[in-house]
Amino acid sequence: MTSGYLAIDLGPSRLAAGILDPDGAVVVRDRVATPGRNVWPATKQLVSRVMAANPTDVVPASCGVTCPGPIERGTGAMKPVGMPIWHDFPIRRELQQLTELSVEIDTAGRGLALAELWCGEAAERTPSEQHFATLSLGDLVDGGLVVNGRLAQGLTGNLGQFGHLIVEPDGVECECGARGCLEAYAGARGIESSTGRELRRTPPAIVERTGIMTARACASIAAMLDIADIVIGGIVPSVFGERYFDALAAELDQRSRLTHLADLRVRSVGVRRIGPLLTAAAIARAADAAREAQPAEPAPSPDAQ
Repeated sequence: MTSGYLAIDLGPSRLAAGILDPDGAVVVRDRVATPGRNVWPATKQLVSRVMAANPTDVVPASCGVTCPGPIERGTGAMKPVGMPIWHDFPIRRELQQLTELSVEIDTAGRGLALAELWCGEAAERTPSEQHFATLSLGDLVDGGLVVNGRLAQGLTGNLGQFGHLIVEPDGVECECGARGCLEAYAGARGIESSTGRELRRTPPAIVERTGIMTARACASIAAMLDIADIVIGGIVPSVFGERYFDALAAELDQRSRLTHLADLRVRSVGVRRIGPLLTAAAIARAADAAREAQPAEPAPSPDAQ
């Protein structure tokens, strides 16, 4: 038997689950559309089906979950904007009971940062050289920040909610209630809402607008956090391709004129595409490493008996 990871991605439009080996290769996967109600029963059925269908000797030793944030770390619940059905649901506890595995949950952007450290370009660098941010442009928009090879946490463990950077003052209303958020312009749900079309049929002008809005966010992130490397992943850049990245590069050149941003690079996830299951598995892998690094508790002395 080989120890691997159970990976689960909980999104507004899709639920996905799979088993990955220690190198991040997917050995079995399945997905379903996210139902409008009874989401937990659908998730439970999906996860059970994947675990039962595993044809290999890769056995999950832990479970990683990506989900919309913010996340309540103490309870293991999420409170995603625009998805009240998930609010306060104890997803970590329920999955632990279902799978009998240790379960770690985090957002897609933060998981992307951990996946980049595991399998991306950053994996070839030393920790002292691993400084970068991530942007995950999926149904929603999320991010993460790595400093000296470590994922930055923030006050509540939710550092990276870059989807709510304002990129267009007095722009369209976001589901969070503010106007002009990046998520409204660069998340798949926001784009499809504005065009009335599925993502693959987005008009070229909107593809270019998405690149422009992403560049504005990237310039702000780089200036605020003093980084020169931003990794972009998710379904939106994957579908939009070269036209999107060309528009991003042109706008970024206009927005990043500070001298310390001269070497700023915004790049895609690279040759080995980092998808949602690898991202979720990276969360489990990082949690396993953190547990292994903790010093063992000393055995009680005989005098304490």
